[in-house]
Amino acid sequence: MTAGGVWQDSAASMGNPSPIADDRRRRRTELLLLSGLAVLTALRAWFAAGTELTPDEAYYWTWAQEPAAGYLDHPPLVAWLIRLGTLLLGNSALGVRLFSLVSGALVPWILFRVGLQISATPRQALGVASLAALSPILSVGAVVHTPDAALALAWSGVLWAGLRLFHRDRLRDWLLLGVAVGLAILAKGTGWALLPSLLLFFTGCLAGRSRLSGAGLLLAIGAALLIAFPNAVWNSRHQGGAFAFQLSHVLAGMSPSPLQGLAFLGGQAGVVGPLAWLGAVLFVAVGWRTRIRNSRPEVFWLWALSAPLLVFVAGLAFVHKVEANWPAVAYLGLLPALPWLFSGGAWYLRRKGLWFALALGLSAGLTLVIHLHALLPFLPLDPERDPTARLRGWRELAAEASADAQDLGAVLGAEGYAAVSELRFYAHDTVVYQPSAARVSQFDLWERELPPRPPPQRVLFLQPVATQGDPTPCKGAPERWQLIKEPGERPRRATAYRWWVCGGLPAPEKESR
Repeated sequence: MTAGGVWQDSAASMGNPSPIADDRRRRRTELLLLSGLAVLTALRAWFAAGTELTPDEAYYWTWAQEPAAGYLDHPPLVAWLIRLGTLLLGNSALGVRLFSLVSGALVPWILFRVGLQISATPRQALGVASLAALSPILSVGAVVHTPDAALALAWSGVLWAGLRLFHRDRLRDWLLLGVAVGLAILAKGTGWALLPSLLLFFTGCLAGRSRLSGAGLLLAIGAALLIAFPNAVWNSRHQGGAFAFQLSHVLAGMSPSPLQGLAFLGGQAGVVGPLAWLGAVLFVAVGWRTRIRNSRPEVFWLWALSAPLLVFVAGLAFVHKVEANWPAVAYLGLLPALPWLFSGGAWYLRRKGLWFALALGLSAGLTLVIHLHALLPFLPLDPERDPTARLRGWRELAAEASADAQDLGAVLGAEGYAAVSELRFYAHDTVVYQPSAARVSQFDLWERELPPRPPPQRVLFLQPVATQGDPTPCKGAPERWQLIKEPGERPRRATAYRWWVCGGLPAPEKESR
């Protein structure tokens, strides 16, 4: 993945090369990309194997132990992929993260092909792939396995399949488009954003409207519906399921906050790379113009599948707290448009190679700092504000809790999905779940669906320090409870909890469904 000169127009500098020479140049560039991705994926695999699971990853691992067509928080694809990864590599961090690594390798390659489809030179397409591979938000998502990994791969597939239609318009490309849309919906709720984006394209430009008739569109719709149907049925049987959960999450706590919105925009520049983010914003501003819609529909395709999502999330950030990863897949369409944007599409940027080298260097530098800090913390960040802190301390906590529970003749228990999931993964044992007032989770749904069962005789219970109200978790227990470890101020995971010994825990109240 070279930097200098990536965006130079090699075709112009060599006159008019033959198709054979151009094909050889493309193949050499693609081989360079694949070699770089192989090395990068090996480094990521080493990092993935050597760092602990985040609470969300451990939570999705617990889903994978109970395969289903849906779950309360998200659609099921992340659980299915983790299940397959752990069947192949065992219940290890690498097994859990196997398919995030696969996605992280495939997405840049697909974006390389996307760049070629919009007439970028092979070097320009290599630049797009390099930015995708090394930008902080996409690089972290290529290791930590969340629903965004499968969503990014499916979203990239939608971009690629749609561009293939401009050149061949074959039924198999329509089928690929429908399958990719269905998998995006099966990966994360954000996948539903593809539907208004596709509608915008197919009604907003001449090339889109010309493809509204024919068997291809019906085939794509049928494939997408067939893939998404089982999860839709599951959601309908569980009061809306993940769709209702995420919608209530978005609508709750809305309050205008200009500073919060500006902080989000600044944060996006950090997680994508300042210059790459600036280029993406410029494309959002110009990619909708009538001249582009009618004369360069493939460019408008990238805009339609990316800009609306980014604009919506950015607007939402001014009235609601927004996570940095929510618009991440939007950049999959915005980055491939940059060569066109600065090679005469909207502006002609001089010394493009130098500017690209700087953009790539900034993105790669931020990514390197994040990964090094995750391995050997050196930045002066408070643990509560350090996102990499979620990768540390869980194995030590599980070992200490397991040893104490064995000494006491007790089973482990914890409040909330995070601690329960981590303890189940690292302690390799059953962990009693206690609901948290902070949020509901899939554990609450499982507890409601299980038949009543007697509480254990004795529980070593871990309760987060942040718990509000009455700190005693053992109300209703048949025996005494006792606080055996107070929370501390040392930067250890174990000191973030109160440790209780309870005679038992009350069975959860049954709720009507």
